[in-house]
Amino acid sequence: MFFSAPLLLLLTVLQQHKTHELCGDLIMPHHSLSLQKCTNWEKPQWSCPNWIIQNEDRTHYFTNIFSAYDWLFSFYSSHTGGQGVRYTQAVPTQNYLKRKCFIVLLLLLSGNVEPNPGPDFNYLSTPCDFKARSGLGVIHVNVRSLLPKLDLVKIWAKTSDTDILVLTETWLNKSVTDKDIAIKGYNVFRCDRPRKGEGIAIFTKNKFQTTLLSSVSLSRQFEFLALKLELLKGHSITIAGCYRPPSATSEALSSLNKQLLTLDFNEILLTGDFNWDWLSSASDSFKSTCDSFNLTQLIDSPTRPNIKCPEKSSLIDLFLTNTPHKYSDVGIFANDMSDHCAIAVVRQAKLPKSRSRIIFKRDLKHFCEQAFHHDLWDFDWSRISLFNDVELAWKYFHDAFTNIINKHAPFRKFRVKGRDNPWFSSQLSSLQQERDIAWAKARKSNSHADWLIFRLLRNRFTSLVKQVKAEYYLLKTTSDLNDPKKFWKTIKSSFGNVATNDLPTCIVKDSCRLTDELEILNCFNEHFVSSGSQFESLHPDSNNMQNTSPSPLPNNDCVQSFIIVPLDVIEVYRALKHLDPAKSAGPDKLEPLFLKLAVDFIAEPLTHIFNLTFSNNEIPNIWKSAYVLPLLKGGDPTVLNNYRPISKLCVLAKVLEKCVSDQLKDFLDVNNILSQHQSGFRKRHSTITATLKVVNDIIESLDCKKYCAAVFIDLSKALDTVDHVTLVDRLLKIGLSRQAVDWFSNYLSVRTQCVQFAGSSSSSLPVSKGVPQGSILGPLLFSIYVNNLCDSITNAACHFYADDTIIYCSSPSVADTFHFLQSALDVLQSQLTKLKLVLNTDKTKLMLFSNGKALPKVLPKLLTSHGTEIERVNSYKYLGFIIDEYLSFKLHIEKLVSKLKIKLGSFFRNKSCFSWQARKRLFTATFLPLLDYGDLLFINAPDQYLKKLDTVYHCALRFLTGCGNRVHHCTLYATAKCPSLSVRRLSHWLFFVYKCLIGLVPSYLCVYMSTNKCSYGLRSRDVLQMLVPRARTELGKKAFQYAAPYAWNTVQKQLKLPELVTLGEFKGILKDREDSSLGQCNCLESYFLITAGFFHSSVTSLFI
Repeated sequence: MFFSAPLLLLLTVLQQHKTHELCGDLIMPHHSLSLQKCTNWEKPQWSCPNWIIQNEDRTHYFTNIFSAYDWLFSFYSSHTGGQGVRYTQAVPTQNYLKRKCFIVLLLLLSGNVEPNPGPDFNYLSTPCDFKARSGLGVIHVNVRSLLPKLDLVKIWAKTSDTDILVLTETWLNKSVTDKDIAIKGYNVFRCDRPRKGEGIAIFTKNKFQTTLLSSVSLSRQFEFLALKLELLKGHSITIAGCYRPPSATSEALSSLNKQLLTLDFNEILLTGDFNWDWLSSASDSFKSTCDSFNLTQLIDSPTRPNIKCPEKSSLIDLFLTNTPHKYSDVGIFANDMSDHCAIAVVRQAKLPKSRSRIIFKRDLKHFCEQAFHHDLWDFDWSRISLFNDVELAWKYFHDAFTNIINKHAPFRKFRVKGRDNPWFSSQLSSLQQERDIAWAKARKSNSHADWLIFRLLRNRFTSLVKQVKAEYYLLKTTSDLNDPKKFWKTIKSSFGNVATNDLPTCIVKDSCRLTDELEILNCFNEHFVSSGSQFESLHPDSNNMQNTSPSPLPNNDCVQSFIIVPLDVIEVYRALKHLDPAKSAGPDKLEPLFLKLAVDFIAEPLTHIFNLTFSNNEIPNIWKSAYVLPLLKGGDPTVLNNYRPISKLCVLAKVLEKCVSDQLKDFLDVNNILSQHQSGFRKRHSTITATLKVVNDIIESLDCKKYCAAVFIDLSKALDTVDHVTLVDRLLKIGLSRQAVDWFSNYLSVRTQCVQFAGSSSSSLPVSKGVPQGSILGPLLFSIYVNNLCDSITNAACHFYADDTIIYCSSPSVADTFHFLQSALDVLQSQLTKLKLVLNTDKTKLMLFSNGKALPKVLPKLLTSHGTEIERVNSYKYLGFIIDEYLSFKLHIEKLVSKLKIKLGSFFRNKSCFSWQARKRLFTATFLPLLDYGDLLFINAPDQYLKKLDTVYHCALRFLTGCGNRVHHCTLYATAKCPSLSVRRLSHWLFFVYKCLIGLVPSYLCVYMSTNKCSYGLRSRDVLQMLVPRARTELGKKAFQYAAPYAWNTVQKQLKLPELVTLGEFKGILKDREDSSLGQCNCLESYFLITAGFFHSSVTSLFI
């Protein structure tokens, strides 16, 4: 860089002669020479290193370009000897110098070379300017907790119409679903921090094909989220967001470097809050890393301004890219959500057009129910009784009924618009623009008065947002109280979690990207249909296997043959009357709304068609087809496995199934065919009764000084892999007549499905495996299919809830326990193979219960038939309850508390939107069911975890009543007219125990409620006393077989019932006792857990 300063002199002359302007603040590499702008161009002030100016001619100026060239050449020639200059390279020759000087002169004269090259940005002042952009718009905002500021974020998305919105410091966790933070028209990608705080979320418009590349959260370092965004003409750009906390370790920089190296990109835009001040020398190491990736920083002003002390302002929110020449606009905007500014850039690009969501539905605008009934009355429906062919009878009915519906409610094409913030008014929009203008003015002038005006407008806008939203929803919820459908629609809208299920713009299949809508639909359909062929993929020779059912059922002469009884009109009429008019139609295009309105006219012809299916053993083909909608479970929307199918069947097909299902259930119950260990989809059975049974058996084993081991079985796509031939054989063996079996065979055969979305459909594919998804008969048929799955298992117990299976056994030694469990598992896998079901070894888990007993250092292994070791875990989610190895339900309660806190947060954020009646309905319908579900199992939970539930319960009561934090919880109970949580649990427990007493729960729990029969006469207070078994330990007293009869005996001593009353009467007794406890302060008394053989004084006082 030996001639950098002389070139700068030449540049000065060129600029004087060309534009009469001088450059401002030029910094050349290795030699800091600056030219300062001045109004009098004839005397520019310049400075340079002292070695250039060695005499009194340091203010020498040139009057033309040629004299400047002569001086430049003579300068190099005169310094050939090196006087006054130390050269670090060989001295150039005169010809070489002439050529170089001449080339430099030509380049400078061309005008295409800037002295300080770089992108020439257009600086945006307000989000409105950003909205008028032409290109890809990206905004980064530091929000510092997303949930309470979701409304402001939605306003940002609406007013700026940004294509990509990157949020840092979201402060989310796994308990917050994507639906809770959904923004209409955007897909969301998240990277949450495992502990509290921090996190990233990137919202992309759903018109873009987006692929998740990386999601990394490193403790005490950073969160990093990278997406691949497809633009037009095959171009793509990598969008990455990063948040690095100020407390990050020094390893964060090297980790970020490694993370960038893992990304394969041609173009990248990296943004986020890095907490490295770009204007400070402290970020030099970070700048070096950016240089190594050829990244240019686009933001040149502080993004965290310090108004009181401007020199302390910092630039920590950055946009970094390796293609700065493609960016035309940058902006720094006001931010209502934190002390950081919002930053924005615009990349020059042609963008795909937004897809309008079009739906086809019936137009009810001019629908007249009387005219509809008149046309139904005019039609001669009796002619359907003349048909003996099912298909002909159905076609005649369908054509006639469809023509009448089309006449009164024809199909129309509707464009779905919708408003994400229906309460956003023009007043808010105007105030927002005033705030943005004030921000731009204050930032430009840096005047204290201007900053004060901005802060006033910002605060006014933020408070007005809350006020306008509250007024809007307060009016809506109050007016909709008498219309449940409108009320709950308004509630969902107020919480902002109304998410639409849009079809992805891109799907990856076998490393190929599919973007055509029809190809995507066909890809989904093939994927869902192929899920039933998992057994064949693992057993290629399965087609040669003999179709034998496992462990054939014993012939029972007492079992009568099941025949499908023809239906009567009243039965069909009642089934049609119970239809939900809000449900959508299936492939036959008949909505339940019109079927319910026309029930008086169509019940008889439909009864004839239903009975024809029984007599002919044939079901209309359209009733055996299904529309499937792919629903994203979470994660990358381009991955097929992240979707689950939701089927829409014909409404009349489900009515027929309901009638047949009722008959089949009665047959199974009367003949006691289903295993007593099967709790799925059975009357008086539930997930709670199944879990109570399993937990009771485990506690009983531990109380007898035994070890207990359990293996939780998970089957891959169990209901989709049912073999039809084996199922039909099972139906025959349980006593179904040939007529009934033929009907079910026709029901299962020739089934088809297609994927439908917004009027577009994939091609139909045959479904040769599994029971129909979304059907009424499907779960019942699966229960029959696996009914005797564990009949051959010895030395172990098992329990089913549909496809959720648990096998457990106990023994005084660990070795014997594992031996028995391994034998049981081997038998089960053999039976599964015969049923052509697949064991999911990745999700099948092992748990060992010991109640504190010492375990050997090396435990035996539990292996599958393929030699895969089953993983041992400390907790497992079984039927919705997290069971831990200590049976304390600690993890379950902690997760429940976390879920309830999220719900309470949404309650309080929108508290001013609801009247007292709306809050009461919201509390009763959405909060209490979560709190009460499974509370029968909490008798095993320690007090310190139950107190956490009390805390969130009290918080919910404060939301309901509007009381402050200092109001005592006993006052809350009286004000809200709600009992304490412990009283609620007691009432639920006693109500369930009483149901056991009168036989309204499964038989496997009723057996524990046996009357205490004595040879001598009992006093009146000892009437209806139950037999309480002996319990050796405190844990044993928590078993259902001990706690249930003990609880009843304690209550019966207070109630002194001479005989059993009806369930309703007993519920009334409990309700009266709850009401009487509202005025009593029992906060100093202990919790009344009906557990370890004791009943606390609060329980006794409740029933005095």
